[in-house]
Order: sequence, then structure tokens, then C-alpha cells
Amino acid sequence: MSYIEALLLSAIQGLTEFLPISSSAHLIIVSEFLGLSPDLFFDVSLHLGTLIAVAFYFRSDLFGILNSIIKNRSILESKLLKQLFVSCLPTLLLGSLLVDFIDTYLRTSFIVAFTTIAFGLVLLLATCKKTHRTNLEETTITDAFIMGLVQTLSLIPGVSRSGVTISAGLFLGLDNKTASRMSFLMSIPTISAIAIYLLIKTDSAYLVENFEINLFGLFVSFLIAYFTIDIFIRFINKIGFLPFIIYRILLGTALLLIIV
Repeated sequence: MSYIEALLLSAIQGLTEFLPISSSAHLIIVSEFLGLSPDLFFDVSLHLGTLIAVAFYFRSDLFGILNSIIKNRSILESKLLKQLFVSCLPTLLLGSLLVDFIDTYLRTSFIVAFTTIAFGLVLLLATCKKTHRTNLEETTITDAFIMGLVQTLSLIPGVSRSGVTISAGLFLGLDNKTASRMSFLMSIPTISAIAIYLLIKTDSAYLVENFEINLFGLFVSFLIAYFTIDIFIRFINKIGFLPFIIYRILLGTALLLIIV
């Protein structure tokens, strides 16, 4: 893999991981177009980059969890920690069972095209739900569990983890910003598990041999992901989700026209 290809894939990962447009869909499309073979450790680097970005952006929330544990000498007193725990369980359990099936049968352009359109329409329906909660403190363990169950759908390429969890949050009555914050926080344990799984599958010798280009990918994905999160959180209540919905429908339609 050249540095130009690494830059392109890293930029796509960083930009699309937290936007409701599916990073996996874009990486599959671009990789097929460029004729790139899957690179497990480079995938690890990209996921680590986006993980560091979201953890750093929400560091005050994570420090709040840590302070709660130290102060109360218990992991059970932090509501946010319990929310993140219950939200990631369904995806981790189902993902461990279905990962081979998904990689073998669902990573296709047709699946990506279909899910890109279908879950764009789901997001459109979710935006019609009336908002009655505008603060993360108003969310409940039940909200987190429901969003976690829905997050399992993101195992299918093209669905978009952020897109489907934000949609669930909107259906639950959260406003754009609160649903997005909850979705991004939920990504921390989920992306961590993905990165660990990919790292376990990677040959350590390959890691050493390709260290520089993978470090480059990690840095680029981190930088772009961080600024993407910041801009998205700042302006989502103003711009809404319609631009992303339109983009998803146009992208999915274009893919169907190409492959049919």
C-alpha cells in the first residue's frame, strides 16, 4: 500500500466513522475501485485513530466516570459507565458469533447500496419524531440498552453505526445533539473491541514490518475524526440530518445503477 492510498483510506475512515453515512460502505467502495486487498493491521490503525479521537474529544465524560469510581470506590455508581456497558454488549455478543458470516456474504456492493438507502430512510423517519429531551443527563439505562440493541444492525456493511444509533436516539425523543453525543460515547467500547479483535488476528511480524505506514494512517484518521466530531456536535442542531439523508440515497442509488 502506498502512502497516497493510505492517506485516502485514513481520510475516509476519519471523516465517515462518526457521520451517519457508514465508514464501512465507503471503505468497501473505494477499496474495490482501487483494487486494494483487505489489510487487517491497517484496519486496526484506522480504528485506533478514530478511537483516540472520540476518547480525547469526550475526555471530560471519561474523567467523570473515573472520578466517580475513585470517589465511590465502585464501578456501579456511574450512570454513564453502566449505560456504555449495556449498550455495547449486544453488538459484541452478536458480532463474535456472526463475524465470519458477515465478512463472507455481506461485504458486497449490492448489500452496501441497499442498506445505504434503507437506513437513510430510517434516519429520515427518525427526524420526524418530536424532541422532548435535550441533555445527556436525561438519558436512561433503558435508552442505552435500546440503542445498543439497534447498534447490532451496524454489523451489516452500509448501515452506519452512528446513523442507526442516532436514529434510535431520535425515536426515543432525544434531540439531534444529545442523540449524537450518546452515539459517539457508545462508540468507545465498541471500537475498542473491534480494534482488539483485529489486533489479535494480525501477525506481529507484519505489524513491525509496516509500522511507519500504519502509524501514518492512525495519525491521519485521528486528526480528521477529531475535527469531524467537533464540527458535527457544534452544528448538528442547526443543519439537521437532511444533507446526510440525501447523500445516502444518492450514493445508494448510484451504486445500484452501476452494479445492476
